[in-house]
Amino acid sequence: MPILASSQYITLNNGHFTDINNSHFTDQSAEVINNISLANGSAGIDILLEASNRDAAHDSKARDYAPRCHPGTREQHIEDIVYWAVPAAGTDNALPLFWMKGPAGVGKSAIAQTCAERLKKLGKLGATFFFSAKGPDKAAEFIPTIAYQLSTEFHEYRGLVDKRILRDKAILDKTMATQFQAFIVEPLQELEKAGKGIGQRIVIIVDGLDECESTDDQCRIIEIIAAAARDGITPFCWAFFSRPEPHIEASFSPADVAQITCMTLLPISRDADSDIELYLRSGFENILRRRNIPLKSQWPSDSDMQTLVEKSNGLFIYAATALRVVARPGPIEEALCAVCATSPDRTSNSPFAELDAFYMLIMQRIPSEELPAILLLCMMLCRNKIYAATGGYRIGAMLQRNMLSLSEIQFRAVCNQLSAVLHFDDRSDTFDLTQFGDTGRPFQRATSALTEKLRAHVIGELGGSIYFYHKSFYDFLIDSTRSGIFSVRSLAMDNVYFKNNLGLLFKYEESYCFQESGLILAPGVPDSAASLSWPYINELVNSMLKACVYDWALGGCFSYIHLPWIEPQLMWDFGHVDFRKVLGSGTMLFAEHSAPLISWSWGHRGYSKLIRGTHLFRSLPNRFQESDAVKFNAIIKKMQKYGIIQPYYSNFTARFKSFVPKKFQDKHTSGLYRIGHGPKSCVWYWEINFRVGYYREFMAPNLAEGQRICEEEGFNLWNKETHSEEEG
Repeated sequence: MPILASSQYITLNNGHFTDINNSHFTDQSAEVINNISLANGSAGIDILLEASNRDAAHDSKARDYAPRCHPGTREQHIEDIVYWAVPAAGTDNALPLFWMKGPAGVGKSAIAQTCAERLKKLGKLGATFFFSAKGPDKAAEFIPTIAYQLSTEFHEYRGLVDKRILRDKAILDKTMATQFQAFIVEPLQELEKAGKGIGQRIVIIVDGLDECESTDDQCRIIEIIAAAARDGITPFCWAFFSRPEPHIEASFSPADVAQITCMTLLPISRDADSDIELYLRSGFENILRRRNIPLKSQWPSDSDMQTLVEKSNGLFIYAATALRVVARPGPIEEALCAVCATSPDRTSNSPFAELDAFYMLIMQRIPSEELPAILLLCMMLCRNKIYAATGGYRIGAMLQRNMLSLSEIQFRAVCNQLSAVLHFDDRSDTFDLTQFGDTGRPFQRATSALTEKLRAHVIGELGGSIYFYHKSFYDFLIDSTRSGIFSVRSLAMDNVYFKNNLGLLFKYEESYCFQESGLILAPGVPDSAASLSWPYINELVNSMLKACVYDWALGGCFSYIHLPWIEPQLMWDFGHVDFRKVLGSGTMLFAEHSAPLISWSWGHRGYSKLIRGTHLFRSLPNRFQESDAVKFNAIIKKMQKYGIIQPYYSNFTARFKSFVPKKFQDKHTSGLYRIGHGPKSCVWYWEINFRVGYYREFMAPNLAEGQRICEEEGFNLWNKETHSEEEG
């Protein structure tokens, strides 16, 4: 169930994802670079742009609400960084690397953003990359993003990079070290030889490196850049901002790296009290101004201000959250008193004790009747690491609302309760629907290209977006020692989440019926809006929204099915889901002639494709791990225990096993099952080989159709190229 089980972690932004490893899954209409489909004839720079992360730039639209230093605050830190970046004339041996480290909430990203804007005005900024939690391939975007931004600043460099990509388009599938050499080092060396070198110290800012998903990639980025800086082969100086994670500390600690790095610690310190007080006073003045409340006397009082500064304990995020609490609709004096009255756990030695007490206050003030929906919303946001306006992964607000089965009034009430920590950007929808023609028809009648555009919009943008203002609230919610009964990582919340998704599956499947291999509205169901708690204004979008909710609900159940504490009755109920309609939903969402998608299945990352109602999946090379297979085996046993799957006896597995070379068969295992019950069931076949390290599966309405499609596609466990390499 690769597409269906994991689609909630995949955002397709108008792209076609295609197997680049000699797969039978090919799209003849486009070239595929770094899993990105582009029209034939694209310029090299256009290809580079598609491989980059546009939201990572300091001035991207996604960073409209990014934190910045309040005027007059953090001036010494900003001046120190600018002086390092633009040393005084005659200064020798200016260090090429800078690293500001510090815990969450002290203002590192605000300083990085402010420095980027200031250096841009000085003409000394080359590129920026603001990491955020987005997806597993974040590191793959790093070098292309830096290179693309540099190409917009230096014309001659742009031409060389353009030619380099056109000469070898596969460069975007190679290692970061190879890309750094090809996109950064070699073009600059060529310009230098031609007497057109950049010839000045240019700054590249990298913020939130610890947010890059892979710790290995974090270290690799530092190693590549440090090596170039040590050898002096580029004119760039690099400024890093991150938490002091042990592996990052270790990467900066070798003598040959430390001696070329200016390191500074931004601690949780009371030295920031004066800056925090200035920030708070300005914030309270803005609150009074927005409410048109002219005061002759000072408010807050000096006593209250001192209390807030002390509670901030050096954390700007505390001060920012306090201002948002007081700014909420309602009596501002009462809100201020509540903030000042919070009391931390006196037994805690955590520097976040005051912040935790503040977050507890916010959660405790939520009315009991609204708390379940709020916790479920928080859990969904935490599952996808949706925090801060730094270009991270987003979920459209309308998708979230309907996942929670909330009306517009209910959803806005929920968001209002969390307004101090949650941003709800409900800006008007600017998506162009005219390209679809008749918006009164369901999306199934649109072309596959338009369907992909609409799906990406519904998943990521429809109805605006919501996210936590700061990662510190995410950290609070997922740590039960800090958030207690409000933690989203608990046995009870896991069951609530599973039950919510299961309820959506049963609700939505009743409103569908089959037509050929796809789904249409069942008789008596007037339109897609009838199933939605908060519908859009036309059938085109509503039909897509409904299909996405259905698909996400299934993915939510499958992603939690391995947990041993999911209630037995919920597991038994899950076995009665209509899996044939689930398969039909995939037929609707993922056009049969579209290129394969990057997705997940049972812990394996790979390519999946839908053909005539049958889902195919194969793992990516070098991404298979035996530990995943152990977990997978436990899931198989659990699903059999609760009747979700039953063995399907056939000679099919024996015939499929014959595709595997004899030398690998001792490490080969496979399974053929019926998933679901009676007319609601489908056939599910999977294969694993530990020797070669591959996983394959298909899910089909019936065995004969699945077998026929596998044979037509050449969907064997390994292709001939892999066999010959292993046997040779």
